[in-house]
Amino acid sequence: HAHLDGKAVSVPRGKTLGGSGSINSMVYIRGRPSDYDRWAEDGCAGWDWASVLERYKRAEHNSRGASEYHGDAGPLYVDDLPSPHPMVERLVAAGSDEGIPANDDFNGASQEGLGNYQTTMHNGRRWSPADAYLRPAMGRPNLTVMTGVEVDRLRFDGRRARAVLARRSDGSELSVSARAEVVLSAGAITSPAILLRSGVGPGAHLNELGIDVVHEIRGVGENLHDHPAVGMHYGGGRQGYALSLATLPANALAPFRYLFARKGLFASNTVEAGGFARTLDTLEEPDVQFHFIPARLGHEGSAVVWGRGYYSDVCVLKPRSRGQLRLASDDRAAAPLIDLNLLSDPDDEATLLRGAKLLRRILANPALTSGSAEELVPGPDVDTDEKLRAMIHARLGTAYHPVGTCRMGATDDPRSVVDPELRVIGLDNVRVADASVMPEVIAGNTNAASMMIGDAAAGFIDASEPRQAG
Repeated sequence: HAHLDGKAVSVPRGKTLGGSGSINSMVYIRGRPSDYDRWAEDGCAGWDWASVLERYKRAEHNSRGASEYHGDAGPLYVDDLPSPHPMVERLVAAGSDEGIPANDDFNGASQEGLGNYQTTMHNGRRWSPADAYLRPAMGRPNLTVMTGVEVDRLRFDGRRARAVLARRSDGSELSVSARAEVVLSAGAITSPAILLRSGVGPGAHLNELGIDVVHEIRGVGENLHDHPAVGMHYGGGRQGYALSLATLPANALAPFRYLFARKGLFASNTVEAGGFARTLDTLEEPDVQFHFIPARLGHEGSAVVWGRGYYSDVCVLKPRSRGQLRLASDDRAAAPLIDLNLLSDPDDEATLLRGAKLLRRILANPALTSGSAEELVPGPDVDTDEKLRAMIHARLGTAYHPVGTCRMGATDDPRSVVDPELRVIGLDNVRVADASVMPEVIAGNTNAASMMIGDAAAGFIDASEPRQAG
């Protein structure tokens, strides 16, 4: 990021069955109605809130039961934490002092407020997309799952994909014929990279790398964005999960409590709580989100530290900054060039600064600290907006929600890569079904929306298959 003095940020990906839903913090957030209504207004017919809500409800097996907003018969378990940390109640009380209401369902009537997150868990353990959708289908004769294989590119005959070319972990090459459709679900980083290596994308970039242009689509790799975020650390006090002498007995019993009751430390998703808030009273909807971990985290490089404390971050929900993804070379093993371009729009920086100041007040509130916790980051010497802004620049990260690089939209929109049925525009038999198709990131964690997109793709494919009479 040139405007952040060359700072690099981490962009992790879930290279396992279930994708990033198998490594994430299991927070279940759908976004809000206006997210999807804006998609529909921007050329994504059939993706309005009323339409996607039915997909969400059909997929969901919510432990709270069926309602206007939830389903209870789908394959995806959504559950409340069995034993949330008592600090969450104090967080809600601290937020109330700052004018933020309590909210016990961020996927219900209103998003605004603080409270516990629902999670993609079942019986105290992760319930990943692979648990929900893949493993129940493993016995089907028309399904073959290959692991230890990385897709390189697609081979085309004209505008029709004829094969998927891949490489096994031992280095040997693999070609899988495409008799019907090819669906890319490799995420906002790898799906556009596969298309680019296949000769689908901006022609000038492909020519620079010596890749033959199969089909020029300027939008491939464009529109990359994520939720910019910054974290705050507190240490000391008598609260939170911890490695300390005082907590050794409880920690020693934690495995047994989990084994026999599915409760306690080992049943926590760590990001137990948080919520959504408006940093300006004039806003109609929240513009920032908080993630709260009732444990002390390392702020100088180490992940696990000795002692009590807590951590929270704040992210901008609707960032305006846009970056891009490009290839460094046509070699699959070469990492792509990822430029999130965070905070390049000054409105994003202003929102994050306001959000950081609000979060700082919440975390320092006596209702949460009991007057005994110490602010480690930003720290007491960060006492002006200028210093806080410098801290944000130095510690800026993301909420790990990259989206947008295969943007969905109308077929006559030059920004679009896929149409509203997720077909790559101008190709005969290729779709993309992952977070890369989001024209604009939703207001919240993206795992639930990514699964909803996959569910929609399955419906589109099923509807397009010819049916035999009788």
